[in-house]
Amino acid sequence: MSKIKTLSIIIFCVACVLVVGITIGLQKYNNLTNPHKAFEKDLKQQDLLIQKNTQRQLDLYGQEIQEKEDVDNSSLDNLDSSKNVINILLLGIDSSEKRESKRMGYRSDTIIVSSVNLDTKEVKMLSIPRDTYTDVPGNKNKDKINHAMAFGGGPKKKGNQYAVQAVEDLLGINIHYYITVDMDAVKSIVDTIGGVTIDVERNMASREKVLEKGEQKLNGEQALIYLRDRNTSIGDFARIEQQQKFILTLFQQTKENGKLTDILPLYLKVQDKIFTDLKVEQIGALTYLLKDIELDNIETFILKGKGIRIDGIYYLEIDRNHMEKIIIENFQSI
Repeated sequence: MSKIKTLSIIIFCVACVLVVGITIGLQKYNNLTNPHKAFEKDLKQQDLLIQKNTQRQLDLYGQEIQEKEDVDNSSLDNLDSSKNVINILLLGIDSSEKRESKRMGYRSDTIIVSSVNLDTKEVKMLSIPRDTYTDVPGNKNKDKINHAMAFGGGPKKKGNQYAVQAVEDLLGINIHYYITVDMDAVKSIVDTIGGVTIDVERNMASREKVLEKGEQKLNGEQALIYLRDRNTSIGDFARIEQQQKFILTLFQQTKENGKLTDILPLYLKVQDKIFTDLKVEQIGALTYLLKDIELDNIETFILKGKGIRIDGIYYLEIDRNHMEKIIIENFQSI
C-alpha cells in the first residue's frame, strides 16, 4: 500500500472520529441548554402515565374533593394538565468517620420533594418531616420515613431506592429522580462560593460552637449548625423551615452573584458526597433552567400532623386530608 493511500485512510478515519465527536458534543450541548430534550424519555413516559391514570385519580379523589368546600374544584384539572414536570427527591444525610467506622445506619433527616415544571419555570417544594409514621421498605411494620435510607443500607446500597419508594407510597406520586447530599458536601459548597448571608432566627449551638441570632454571612461550618438546629418548642418543624429558607436564600444569592454556572463544576468537585441517578447533562440542563426561575415562582409546603407515641417512641401521624389537598393542587399526581 502506498504512503499516499495509507495517509488518506488515516485522514479519513480521523475525520470520522471528529464528526462522531462533534455530533455527540452537539447533542450533549443541546441537552444542556434544552431541559425538555435532556428529560425527553421521562416526559414521554409521563404523558402515557397521565393518560392511563387520570381516571384512576379521579375515581380515588374526585367524589371526596367535590364534597369539600375548602378545595377548589378546578384542582381536578391538574390531574390531566400537569405535563413536562419532573419530580426530584432531595435527601440530606449526615455521615462521619465515626459512623463509617462503626457502620452506623444513615437516616435521611432532610426529605424534600421538588417538582419542577419545565414549561412554566415554576418549582414546588414539599418537605416531609423525618418522624412521619408510614410504610417503609425493609420493615414489615410502619416506621419513621427517615429510616428507609438505613433499612436500604445507606446511599451506596439500596437506601436511595428505599427512600424513593417510601415517599412515593406516602404521597401517591411518581418520583423521577433522587439527589442525596451528605451534609459535608453542603459545607464544602458554602465555603467554595464564599458563604451565605442569612438572618438567623435565634441563638443556635452545636457542641462548643455557637451561632448567634441576627443577619450574618455563614461559612460552611456555621451553615451546618443552622441547618441542623431544632432546639425550639416546635422542634423538627423549625429545622424544616430553616432548611427551606436556606435553600431559597442560597439559590437567590447564587443567582444574583452570577454563580449558577458554577453549580455543575461544584457538583463534580464534591460528587463523592452526592448520590444521584441524574446524568451530568441533566444536572447541567436543570442548572441552565434555574437562570429563568424567579424566587416568586418557588413555592414551599410542609406536611403537618400530630405527634403520637408507640412503645415510648415518638412518631408524627400525618394529616392525610391536608396532604392530599397539597398533592392534588400542586404536584404531579401520577
